[in-house]
Amino acid sequence: MVNKTILSFSKKIQPIWDIEKGVATESISIAKEEALTFLAQEREKIMRMTHKEALKELIKVHKIESRIKTINAISDNGLFTLK
Repeated sequence: MVNKTILSFSKKIQPIWDIEKGVATESISIAKEEALTFLAQEREKIMRMTHKEALKELIKVHKIESRIKTINAISDNGLFTLK
């Protein structure tokens, strides 16, 4: 509804709108291509890893060590103690 209102405001808006839409579509296409290239490179990097390297990377990516430290740091602060 908003788009129709904007386009109906003036005939000069339609060509500008078409250009904007084309540029937006092109930018989406480029972003997708960049993302797929990055992921392909990541896949290649992983495939070149040894088993041990891959396991270490998984632990790092999932922040396992950091989560363990966080859980171990949790303690009873006495908030629910009745006195």
